[in-house]
Amino acid sequence: MLFAKAPRLFDVKTRLTPALTAEQAMRLHEAMLADQIAFVRAQQSDDRECELCLDQPLSPRNPEAHAMDGLSLTLQGEGDLGARMDRALTRAFSDGVTRAAIVGADAPTLPRRLLEDALAHLDDGADAAVVPALDGGYVVIAASHSVPALLADIPWGTPSVLAVTRRRATEGGLVLAETAPWSDVDVASDLPRLASELADDPSRATATASFLAALGLYAPSKPVV
Repeated sequence: MLFAKAPRLFDVKTRLTPALTAEQAMRLHEAMLADQIAFVRAQQSDDRECELCLDQPLSPRNPEAHAMDGLSLTLQGEGDLGARMDRALTRAFSDGVTRAAIVGADAPTLPRRLLEDALAHLDDGADAAVVPALDGGYVVIAASHSVPALLADIPWGTPSVLAVTRRRATEGGLVLAETAPWSDVDVASDLPRLASELADDPSRATATASFLAALGLYAPSKPVV
């Protein structure tokens, strides 16, 4: 499940301003979302179903709406991030899946191998697995059953997210596995790292690479196609 906000001016990637204008921040969010939609669509197979789970429906004018062919759309519902993720996982398991993963929209260069590593931890007996973010949160959470204890009363948006999640796992007797970490994009200081990653290989996130190149934040060493 790709978890994301629908693009809205002044309501997405607000911590990137004033380094970016509000319009630029929204356009970057749109580009990262388009790349993550493509990433999630590529994970679909006969035994793997993928979906986009948004906080509200996309406008038909959103370019991402045209990139969703073959990808179902669900809505997150009310509550904080933890309540919405718990609802999505509970729905998935009630539909009979045996493993579920929530992927964030803020890590457009996330390698597929880290998602697969998280799912492999579930096969090895973990109740849940995360791909840690460099800022103290995580960019993926996967689970083999509902894990409300890992999602309730978490200080979302702070550097304590993963530390508190680890503590909740210990308190609840849950096995929480972790993969190698990866970077996400929340604040302006994350942009140079993202630009560096894309300069080496823009193919993983072509929409994001094109947008950053247009802003002049980096010069790609390979053509963006």
